[in-house]
Amino acid sequence: MSPSAVPRTRWGSVYRRGGVHDPALRHGYDMCRRATRSTGEIEYAVSLLLPPPLRLAVWALYGAVRAVDDLVDTVGTGTDEAAAGVGRAERLEAWIAAFDADLREGTGSDPVRLALIDTMLTWNLPPEFLHTLFEELRQDIHGRRFDTWGEWRRYNGLVNTPLVLRTGSLLLRAAGLPAEPEALATAVPGAATAWQTAVDAVYLTDALVDLADDLGRGHVPLPQEALDEAGVQRADLLKRRGTPAYERMVRDLTDRARSWFDRTPLPPVLHPAVGIALGAYTDLYRLRLATLARDPAVLLHRRPALPRAARLRLLPPARARAALACSLYPFTVVTGSASASAPLPTSSSVGPPEERRPFAAPRRPVTAPTPHPSGARPPEVSTHAMPRHVAIVMDGNGRWATARGLPRTDGHRAGADALLDVVHGALEIGLEYLSVYMFSTENWKRPAAELHSLMYEIPQLLRRLWDDSRPLNVRLRWAGQRSRLPAEVIDTLVEAEQATRDCSALTVTACVNYGGRAEITAAAAQLAHDAAAGRIDPASVSEHAFARYLHVPELPDVDLLLRTGGDQRTSNFLPWQATYAELLFLDTCWPDMDRRDLWRAIEQYAHRTRRYGTVPRTPAPAPAPAPAPA
Repeated sequence: MSPSAVPRTRWGSVYRRGGVHDPALRHGYDMCRRATRSTGEIEYAVSLLLPPPLRLAVWALYGAVRAVDDLVDTVGTGTDEAAAGVGRAERLEAWIAAFDADLREGTGSDPVRLALIDTMLTWNLPPEFLHTLFEELRQDIHGRRFDTWGEWRRYNGLVNTPLVLRTGSLLLRAAGLPAEPEALATAVPGAATAWQTAVDAVYLTDALVDLADDLGRGHVPLPQEALDEAGVQRADLLKRRGTPAYERMVRDLTDRARSWFDRTPLPPVLHPAVGIALGAYTDLYRLRLATLARDPAVLLHRRPALPRAARLRLLPPARARAALACSLYPFTVVTGSASASAPLPTSSSVGPPEERRPFAAPRRPVTAPTPHPSGARPPEVSTHAMPRHVAIVMDGNGRWATARGLPRTDGHRAGADALLDVVHGALEIGLEYLSVYMFSTENWKRPAAELHSLMYEIPQLLRRLWDDSRPLNVRLRWAGQRSRLPAEVIDTLVEAEQATRDCSALTVTACVNYGGRAEITAAAAQLAHDAAAGRIDPASVSEHAFARYLHVPELPDVDLLLRTGGDQRTSNFLPWQATYAELLFLDTCWPDMDRRDLWRAIEQYAHRTRRYGTVPRTPAPAPAPAPAPA
């Protein structure tokens, strides 16, 4: 279908009401709509309950990924399986590279990319979460295998959850809530885990629905643990043998998915139309689960459709209620809002610095840092020459491991040991603030295996820091965004902040899923939102007022920014706080660092002259002595 033909379809009014007038852009949205309809039966049906701007956004987010998936799955004739895999991988990499280029330019020639980029710019969506979805497509080419439920859930948390939560954020924002779904964790205990559980329920259901297609590609989408629990042989599944053990497994898995849905209540504060759409979404998935449990053998051979009669009982009444809700409660859709990436306050960072309660003395006995094995002691640095805040880009873990013939994951584990030693050294020398770059928003572009490892290792490191922090009187803070992080990482970070909030000897800020430009952009957008709402006078905006909107408002300016690993750049790390930081770049990879390197860096800092834009002041020459009387 040509772009010029799209406005004459029955969807022309939807595109007009959604603010899409360009024929090429309409063509892109229509391609996404058709991809959504062909592969997301439930998602498409629920999208029709939403007002046009939201409907288009759902089509773009869901349909674009499915359209790219179709592109990757297209196999040319006359090629063997290995060659076909290489061809699919090349097509995918070319599409991703073109997407990145088009996003930088804000335009493009591919209609699907054009619609996706238009949605991202319209709704101010950060692009990083898409790279985890692209990683899923990369893995689909070569097949995936999960040994345990834990691996399966971590994969969902990294790859599948971002799309669901990003779509959910649009619904919440359009309903008038200036926050993402993850923000509910601030007000509702366990909300992050609840969102993850809901996503797990959706994707477990979809794994059963798509079983026949996956088996046709030689892929079993379920963890080996699920097969072992039921006594099902992988070889039997790949040969599509419907054994009694297989049928029991399907019924057990549908019960498991249903229980996950039952443990995930709908968010309590929503526009009625959004609540109706989400309710219909879960009702349709429960209906799908009931259908799967009735005839498990069908799943081995084809993708089952939802029963028409049941859909007619659910959807027309939902459409009527949604239309009524929109007429009674006008839907004011605010696009380009700050809420997509606004920093989310914790209980210890709400309000301006002067309104926070002072730190109380720690309730646990304070222990001294563990001495360095060599017996080295920190140098004597005068108070006026001592930095208050040191920030470290801990780079070189992967290269350290590769140079030793080890997997990159071993480098991250060795890096964790180095950080613990540096924390002890910071306490010994009397440093007040230490900020460390654990995981950047750009790191989502790394291979899936490394992401899986990092999302496991980061909570382990945080727990080690947490266990040490309380007796050492170290306070842990978190700077970064919640979106895309697995629930386990979020919960560990929040719990560590809460448990150490009264500690005062040293503040360690863990920068996890952090990007400096994203932090500043989110702060500016939230400030603009408060100004528009009359909560702040634009004339009173100052640097101090702006800093209150940053991830950790009380974090002082960085005095010394240290980077290991040989690269000489700051990589989007604390740009607001490090404007006047002294920079020091070391060739040493991070796992080879210890507290003595920190001490040497502080000694170098102590000998530097910091001018802050002025010129050094030299004392006026002493007056010449008066000549002696004759």
